[in-house]
Amino acid sequence: MARKVFGDSLKNAMGKAPTSDEDAYLDLKRTSPTVARAQASVMEEDKHATRLIDPSTVRMSAVMDRIDPSDGLEELVSSIREHGQKVPVLVRRTQDGALEIVYGRRRLLACRELGQKVRATVMEMTEEEALIAQGVENNARQDPSFIERALFVAGIIRELGKTDETRKNAQTIAYRALQVDESLVSRMNRIATGIPMELIQAIGPAHGVGRRVWEKLFRLCEKDVARTKEVAREIPRNLPGPDRLDAAVTLLTATKATTPKVEPGERVKIGRKGNRITIDVEADLAPRVEEAVRKLVSELLDRGQDGPE
Repeated sequence: MARKVFGDSLKNAMGKAPTSDEDAYLDLKRTSPTVARAQASVMEEDKHATRLIDPSTVRMSAVMDRIDPSDGLEELVSSIREHGQKVPVLVRRTQDGALEIVYGRRRLLACRELGQKVRATVMEMTEEEALIAQGVENNARQDPSFIERALFVAGIIRELGKTDETRKNAQTIAYRALQVDESLVSRMNRIATGIPMELIQAIGPAHGVGRRVWEKLFRLCEKDVARTKEVAREIPRNLPGPDRLDAAVTLLTATKATTPKVEPGERVKIGRKGNRITIDVEADLAPRVEEAVRKLVSELLDRGQDGPE
């Protein structure tokens, strides 16, 4: 049943699912060659007999779809130990003859942990076809988080869009793989690349949290890149993922009070806490400082400027 759902998902990624072999052939002709090959590969998957292979001979792909594939792996290991591996993984043979996982990373890791061979379907697929198949299979899962999908998008663009000429194609592959709007692909890429990876790892997948909170965190990181590294170390690890994300936002939002630098004989002291600026002056200077501040603010407003950050 899971394979049927996945097959239909990939067919639907390009439009209406074909209802016959003839319809399938016509649909493949109408779509782009890359997606057509990926779709055809999955349509042919059930015709290929699976085989048992040594999991140590299968390498991970460059584009990951989970922050930590080993997270919570113990339950899957126990299930396979007790009931066996029910669903095969999909593996592709690369141009150099190596075997590379397309999807089923956790099953592959579980079989490695158990020291047993993994049941796999081995297919000939290009890197682009494999990424589309990987993305569609991820969409069929019940638990993909926003940030993991965003990291997947960023990985595709990183691997396939190394030049200006190939970047557009990489974005196309990304939105077809995840079946999202092309404009959202660009935003997901900015978020995933704008938040330091160490902070993302400290937070984790944060299942159930959508784009808006991650985008807020991204904008806070833009304002204070150095602070994000400190926040990654300050987040309580015993909290659930969504709460760790909230904690990161809170920590980055809270601006530490600026300690004014006071030099000997200094007559004006300026401090800042959040959006508040304090000015302490000696009594005889107060009228002149007040007048100067009012004049400066008036000039800034007249020019339509907000002043420096």
